[in-house]
Amino acid sequence: MTLADRVALVTGSGSGLGRATARLLAREGAHVLVADIDEASAQRTVEEVTGDAGSAETVRLDVSDRAAVDAVVADAFERYGDRFDLLVNNAGTDRGSDVVDIEDEQWHGVFGVNLHGPMYLSRAFVRGRLGYPGLADIACVVSISALTVGAGAGAYNSSKAALLKFTEVLQTEARERSWPVRVSAINPAAMATPMMDQWGLPPERMMDPEIVAGLIRTAVTLPPEAVLQSAVITLRNETYPR
Repeated sequence: MTLADRVALVTGSGSGLGRATARLLAREGAHVLVADIDEASAQRTVEEVTGDAGSAETVRLDVSDRAAVDAVVADAFERYGDRFDLLVNNAGTDRGSDVVDIEDEQWHGVFGVNLHGPMYLSRAFVRGRLGYPGLADIACVVSISALTVGAGAGAYNSSKAALLKFTEVLQTEARERSWPVRVSAINPAAMATPMMDQWGLPPERMMDPEIVAGLIRTAVTLPPEAVLQSAVITLRNETYPR
């Protein structure tokens, strides 16, 4: 499969991995719906895409808002029909706190973005794709944190572990129900993105987001009979499994 003439919705694409993914998909022929809660950041991504001679548009979206998700997905299907065949669940948040210190609002906020958002988006996307022929792709950006344990990020680690299990369930249902959708889980280690600023990792411990964007591109352009079920990507100097 190629990316030419496909329409992709990439959440959290106002910065970091989302921006790198939007730019890569657009360079290879996709029209990208650059979705982010920060509309100004999303517009900067669109400007970078168009500066590369790609095609993109800004979509303001809070992925934790179910009604907003349903409206954005429905609008994309109404305007693009079966061309809208690619969803990248990338939006994520991390509010680092030890479990004994975290407030309820923080906990629910992390789960709202990291788990509920991908569920709302995947549900709306699959429902919409059932009305069209051809294979569609969902790529869920999970995290190596779904497979490892670290102190000070209980909400993030727990929500990403739940997202990985949700992605596995979605893969199984897609296969057993013969949905025209394939689902991939991408589990990157630390990347040089704004979300990592709070942790103060040295540059040599963080990947370039473009490396991970390339893996997402690979997952959604495999031949139709193949699927990248789950992949961990990390730097060679990272100890894994921990």
